[in-house]
Amino acid sequence: MHRKFLTALIALGITVSCSGNIVFASPLQDQYNQSQQQYQNALKSVQDIENKIEALDNQIGELNNSINDTDKRINESKQNMAITQGKIDQAKQNITNQQEIYGERLRAMYVNGTTAQYIGVILESQSFSDLISRLDAVKDVINYDKGIINNFKTQKQEVENQQKILADQNSKLVALQNENHKKLDDLNNKKNTQNSLIVAAKDEEAKHTNEMQQIQKAMDDEKKKIEALNVSTNIQLKPVSKTTSQNTTIQSSSTNGLAVVKYAETFLNTPYVWGGNKPGGFDCSGLVQYVYAHFGINLPRTTYEQVNQGNPVTGNNLQPGDLLFFEPGSNGPEHVGIYVGDGNFIEAPHTGANVRFSPLRSYCAARRIVN
Repeated sequence: MHRKFLTALIALGITVSCSGNIVFASPLQDQYNQSQQQYQNALKSVQDIENKIEALDNQIGELNNSINDTDKRINESKQNMAITQGKIDQAKQNITNQQEIYGERLRAMYVNGTTAQYIGVILESQSFSDLISRLDAVKDVINYDKGIINNFKTQKQEVENQQKILADQNSKLVALQNENHKKLDDLNNKKNTQNSLIVAAKDEEAKHTNEMQQIQKAMDDEKKKIEALNVSTNIQLKPVSKTTSQNTTIQSSSTNGLAVVKYAETFLNTPYVWGGNKPGGFDCSGLVQYVYAHFGINLPRTTYEQVNQGNPVTGNNLQPGDLLFFEPGSNGPEHVGIYVGDGNFIEAPHTGANVRFSPLRSYCAARRIVN
């Protein structure tokens, strides 16, 4: 009977310890440990991909801002061009009006013989003082005519200057439009790259999650078989670690920090939207700002500013509600999440993903906003 019993145990891949306890055989445990290590490596690979996606989110955001700035400059250039064109049209109209007036004057002078008229006016003077007055009058008329001619020249030059300005503005406008087209092309290329990375990240995670689930199922089946033997001796199963669950148990903490986490959890599965700060879609700092605003705490909009709020947290002193900052860049950290306890945090990760729990990873700063 004992021999049959031992044969059955060996067939199930288990063995009996010196104390009489039944445990999983080493090959099965080794297989699980190896698979678990592969899963951890896969998680790291997925995280590396997600870091690239987040970096592209920042680049795309900066490109969007740059495109919007260029659009404003284009609109300003168009307005300036319209003003310049108005000045040109007005100057041309003034020249036309004055040409008509001066043309009539020239025709009259030609018909009446202006030179003879000037001489006649001078010769008809009655006295020396009258002569002086008549000479001044003739001089004023001649100067007036010269003034009209000079005014023509000035206005003509003004038109030429304005036309040059208009041509320069038009060249700048074309350059701005070309710049925007290049930025839009770059933006679309980055989005295509990002979409490919998102698909790769999801495939990688799904592949290894499925592998772990299959191995875990095999371990659970072995456990059920052992329990079904109803061995009279005391059976003690070797504990088997589970894969990280997306359902996070929150460690006890201060009421405020716990309340922050509980409220943040209500937004799980909300789509990531770059620049989003409302329940319809969040980016990382938008989620943090919105959650804390619910409790009357007004945080700045960006991670670069949020990292300077509250008090620093060092070592193993993290508490639920603390802010975690990742991926230091030239302007400061580029990602933020809220620590929830048990080595997990909640985040709005990147384009193509939803608000979720994530296992704690290396971070560059932690700040406590509430005690």
